[in-house]
Amino acid sequence: MEQLFSKGEIMADGGVSEMIMLVASLLVAGIVSGVLVGSYANIVDGMEGTASQSEVNSKTSSGLVSDPMNIDWNTVTNQTTVSIQNTGILTLDIDETSMILNSSVMNVTKSGGPTEWVSGTVISFTVSGNVSFSNNQEVTLIVIVNTETKSPATGVHSFTEVVRIV
Repeated sequence: MEQLFSKGEIMADGGVSEMIMLVASLLVAGIVSGVLVGSYANIVDGMEGTASQSEVNSKTSSGLVSDPMNIDWNTVTNQTTVSIQNTGILTLDIDETSMILNSSVMNVTKSGGPTEWVSGTVISFTVSGNVSFSNNQEVTLIVIVNTETKSPATGVHSFTEVVRIV
């Protein structure tokens, strides 16, 4: 039988197919690494956003100044006054304050006093709603405050107190 290819021709032919496989592998690796780098950048951006939100939240705080065992509920007007102090570092948004009293969302309006809610400042709020309470009833008060600054994120703080309606 006659030899169709010499040894050199077979090696050359095998080298070309190996070269094609190498180039194809490098192209696939390049595409995959590009996708991975893009995904990593998205993860880092997400983590930075979470860090900013956590940092702003950690600087946002408030507390009840009113006597929790003596919340005077006016049964004629269905309202009371509650005083809240900004105990955080950031300025709070007075108009973004919310309160829930005994599972009812209340109407909350500032009742006089300072116009800016900086750290250490106490703001009195008129809290009203279509609810009724009995004398010496203990209920849950939830207060939610937000920061005035919205960049890089809005800070949010909430606290819960058991209060006695008198």
